[in-house]
Amino acid sequence: MPQLLSLHAGLAPSLPKPALLQVRLVEGQGVEGDRHFGRHPDRAVLVAGQTSYAKAQQAGITLPWGALGENLLVDFDPHALGPHSRLKIGTAVLELTTVCTVCDTLSAFDLRLPKVLYNARGVYARVLQGGLVRVGDPVEVLTPDSLLHMG
Repeated sequence: MPQLLSLHAGLAPSLPKPALLQVRLVEGQGVEGDRHFGRHPDRAVLVAGQTSYAKAQQAGITLPWGALGENLLVDFDPHALGPHSRLKIGTAVLELTTVCTVCDTLSAFDLRLPKVLYNARGVYARVLQGGLVRVGDPVEVLTPDSLLHMG
């Protein structure tokens, strides 16, 4: 089963975001203790895949986890999931919304990074159901099709 590799949140605008062992996701608000908390419900949480870090590494760019500004780092590529796919982590449920654009902030690590990770930095998600999530938690992927069979 897919797994949650790392968690990040912080109030400072600098990257990498600090690593945490657990975070509280709040419905409609995002990650408690993160500077984006409560700002934009559809962009409340940034989910990145280990594949984004691998892509940077292939270009010769070594990054610490949290450098992409992600809140949740998973061991699969969230870009491969369809729109409105849901992720169940512990009691929390997230719905993927839009692909995160690469901003100039990433250039602080390497000027090539925005181009290397174009459309591959991560995917924003809204928190549909809050809860405490921890590093190592399994991530259940619920696609729109699978949701029809749950009801």
